[in-house]
Amino acid sequence: MNLTEIRSKIREIVDLDQQDVSDTLLNMYIKDGFERIVSLERRWPSYQKTFNLSTVAGQRAYPMNTIGDGNLREVISLVDTSAVGNRLEFISYDDAEAVWVGSYDQTSRPLYYTFWEDQIHLWPKPDAVYPLVVRGYRKSNDWSSSDSTEVDADARLHQSLVYYGVAQIYQLQEDVELATFYRKTFDEAVRLAVSDIMRPSS
Repeated sequence: MNLTEIRSKIREIVDLDQQDVSDTLLNMYIKDGFERIVSLERRWPSYQKTFNLSTVAGQRAYPMNTIGDGNLREVISLVDTSAVGNRLEFISYDDAEAVWVGSYDQTSRPLYYTFWEDQIHLWPKPDAVYPLVVRGYRKSNDWSSSDSTEVDADARLHQSLVYYGVAQIYQLQEDVELATFYRKTFDEAVRLAVSDIMRPSS
C-alpha cells in the first residue's frame, strides 16, 4: 500500500473526510507508525543488500555512505574474493588500535574490520587492491515523500499502519475506548507479522 491507499482505509473506518482530518496529519501518523515498526528490528529481510567494494592501498577507512548506493546501515559480512580469499573477522576498534599502532601499523592483506564514526576500518591497512563483497542491511527509503510510492516495509506490515492511524485519530477525538482498541489491534498485527517475517526459512 501507499500513502493514498492507507489514508483512504483510515477514513473509511473513522468516517471522516479530508475536511475533518487533513492529509498532512494522517501522513504524520502513518510515518510515526512506520518508524515505530521499523525500530523493532535492525535486520529486516527486505532490507538485505550485497555490494562490491575495492580497497585502496594504504587506506584504512571507508565511509558507509560511499558503499553501493550509499544507503547501507549495517554490515554483517566482509569477504575478500581475491585468489586466496578470506572472510574478514569483526573485532572491536579498541582491540585493533592496540595491535596496529606506531611501527606495527604496517600494510598487508586485511584480515579484520571494525566500525567507527560510520566508517568501515580494515586491519591491517591493505597493501594493494582487494575485491570485497559487502553484505548488510540498508536504511529505509524515503517512501513518504510521494503519495504513490509503496511503503518501504514488508507487505504484511502495511495493514498495521491503517490501525495505527485510526487509533491516533480516535485519540485526537478523545475517544479513549476506540483509540485503545485500535492501538491493541495495531500491536497485535505488528507482533504477528514480525513473527512471520523473522521466522527462519528452515
